[in-house]
Amino acid sequence: MFTFCAFTLQVKAQSAVGTLQGKTLDLKNKEIIPFVNVVIYRDADSLSAKSFQSNADGVFDIKNLLLGSYTVKFSFIGYQAKTITKIVLDENKPILNLGTIELDADSKMLNEVVIEYRKPVVEMQDDKIVYNVDQTIFAEGSVASDILKNVPMVSVDLDGKATIAGKRNTRIFIDGKPSDYNAASIGDLLSILPSDALETIEVITDPSSKFDADGDGIINIVLKKGRKVGLTGNLSSRVGTQGNHNTGAFLSKKTPKYSFSSNVGYNHATRFSDANSNRSNLFTDTTFYNNQSNNSDRISDGFSGRFGATYQLDSVQSFKFSARGGFNKGISTSLSDNLYLDEQKIGQTLRFQNNSSGNRNFDYAIDATYNINAKKRGQFDLGIVYLKNSSNNNRDYARYLLNADGSPRTTNPTLQLNDNNDLGHNIDLNADYDKSFAFLNTKLEAGLKTSINFSDNSQAVQNFDYAINDYVYNPNLTNSFLFQQNIYSAYVSLRFKIQKWSFRLGNRAEVTNVNFIQENSPNVEIAPYTNFFPSFGVNRVFNSKYSIGISYSNRVARPRALSLNPLIDDSDPQNLKFGNPNLIPSFTHQYELNFSVFGKDWSVSPRLSYADSKKIIERLKTVSTDGNTITTYQNLANSTSLNLNVFSNYRMDKRKTFNAGFTLSQINYTSAANAAYNRKGMNIRSNLGISYALKNTSAFEVNVNYIKNTAAQGVTQGSVETQFGFRRNFYKNKIGVRFTAIDPFTQRNLTTVTEGPNFYQESFSIQRTRNFLLALSYRFTKIEKGPIIKKKV
Repeated sequence: MFTFCAFTLQVKAQSAVGTLQGKTLDLKNKEIIPFVNVVIYRDADSLSAKSFQSNADGVFDIKNLLLGSYTVKFSFIGYQAKTITKIVLDENKPILNLGTIELDADSKMLNEVVIEYRKPVVEMQDDKIVYNVDQTIFAEGSVASDILKNVPMVSVDLDGKATIAGKRNTRIFIDGKPSDYNAASIGDLLSILPSDALETIEVITDPSSKFDADGDGIINIVLKKGRKVGLTGNLSSRVGTQGNHNTGAFLSKKTPKYSFSSNVGYNHATRFSDANSNRSNLFTDTTFYNNQSNNSDRISDGFSGRFGATYQLDSVQSFKFSARGGFNKGISTSLSDNLYLDEQKIGQTLRFQNNSSGNRNFDYAIDATYNINAKKRGQFDLGIVYLKNSSNNNRDYARYLLNADGSPRTTNPTLQLNDNNDLGHNIDLNADYDKSFAFLNTKLEAGLKTSINFSDNSQAVQNFDYAINDYVYNPNLTNSFLFQQNIYSAYVSLRFKIQKWSFRLGNRAEVTNVNFIQENSPNVEIAPYTNFFPSFGVNRVFNSKYSIGISYSNRVARPRALSLNPLIDDSDPQNLKFGNPNLIPSFTHQYELNFSVFGKDWSVSPRLSYADSKKIIERLKTVSTDGNTITTYQNLANSTSLNLNVFSNYRMDKRKTFNAGFTLSQINYTSAANAAYNRKGMNIRSNLGISYALKNTSAFEVNVNYIKNTAAQGVTQGSVETQFGFRRNFYKNKIGVRFTAIDPFTQRNLTTVTEGPNFYQESFSIQRTRNFLLALSYRFTKIEKGPIIKKKV
């Protein structure tokens, strides 16, 4: 049944409505049972049933109930359902606390799990969109990047990097902690992280002051924590017609004193693509052309693992610890040619190149938190996160210079070896405090954080010297780059409610200290700078069916090591790429208006947002008089974007659900220094999801996505991605078999137009994404049932 987001808003009780409260516990050990399903309906209208959940602490607080008599049913997998009847809310007692609701474990029910969508796949909340991974049949036997492709507002490129549509700088968090310090490794992590380990994916479009100010949107991946009492787990494996396959496992256990959860995953992936581009080089005295084609194959193998545990020291103190890591290695081969044509489009020279490369990426993170939770004194968290990533990339190039007819122009090819090594260390220290007050239902949050980020990038390039018959180092391309960025921050946030109005105010102060050393260039000195990032939000709920809110936040996009790194990438010597150490931060003002309408079995949530960014950081391409290109990052211009996001859910009946999303962004670039960068464009992101439970043991699901993107120099035309899935459960629903078809009707085609002051380029690519996959999963649950403890009422 649909989980209505409006009912989660804390609204002061009025004379016309009531509130029902309580807490869910295990009957045997009095341990909290989180996320219990709570179904409530008025006795006068049994068809008005609505579904809720208790929170992570087992607490439920259902507001805005019409006065009258109610029946409430509590249920949770592995427990006997419990029903309480004739609960009366009246003017004399509009707020009723049911106390502790104790559920009794039922070992028989553990094996009778059915495919039933208790919650919608997508939930809209005032400051984020929540994608419930366990409510989609693609959840088992996949990897995180597969699931992200179907999340509203999220786009995933071929390298596995996820971004929020309409947002320029998306951050990737895991369990609320930044995990994207190295942009190159985050795609590898998402491509091997098994979906069996995911609980929800949160798209946070308006981050509060508690989050780092860097980035204008956050994708937070919430991992399963093993909240069910007892031992639970699942195993899954998947194979596909492209030759890719993966395996994953999840295990958790919870007792009154401690809990742990762990997952491991392995993924073997293949990627094949073909591309070509035609570029016109436009100069005042001449026009000439470059036509380039490329085909590439990549095979990669990755492993990931995670272990997390919570230990309850006493009734107030707890300690949490987690460690995760991933390893990915891949082999890539590609063939490319670049044909130079004169003004009459007559071929002059042809450069043919054979490339092969091998890369290894390794990363791990350790997270520890000490928590004090005393109701009268508030909650205090002290945490540390350490993250390390390293990668090695060895590339071997063989380049042949030919005449236009294919005959050789040189005796020997140019041979080159590149050895690139990247090493990053990140340490986050945080202290957070929050406390609630009865006055105006106020909640105060405050904290301090220190974030230390260090990276060491080096490149060694050797060219073959036929005179000595050996490789020699190329000093023009051999270099190293050491980057360090320390951020010291403090924040305060206040939330309070006045009747049906909800307010959020906050401010964050950050002091940034940056320095980096270049081996072959002068060092760049940057003085520490301080910034303040205020934010506020106002929400109003009407008749328990409508909610409206406005918000504002100030965000920053600091140049990362990747965009600053001056190491030259000459994998294509006629198209050089490198970073720019002279970049400065870009600041963005974000405004958002959201409105939600809720019906009995449906909801619609349109959001209108506006962002104004100064000195945006963009990757730009320029063409020299010889037809070669240079691509680097620049503080290009100012940018504004107007975004319309609409999301909806509809539950036709107990078996059929629909969800849809649409994002339309109007992007404007303006530059006083260079009018060539003044342009407008549209971003479009739409998705449609259909879930149909055929029987208690079978389900069918369809997802269709359409994406079109605009950048400062061009546009990528729209492409359609489709995914079909069918799942059937066997043996008391312990075993699941799933068939998935990805892009069964067409491969993914991309057409990109790129323009500059003196060139026009059209690029076409075909990614062989058509794939048919078969997945097998096994899940189990074991709860030790003890003697029933009777409680006097």
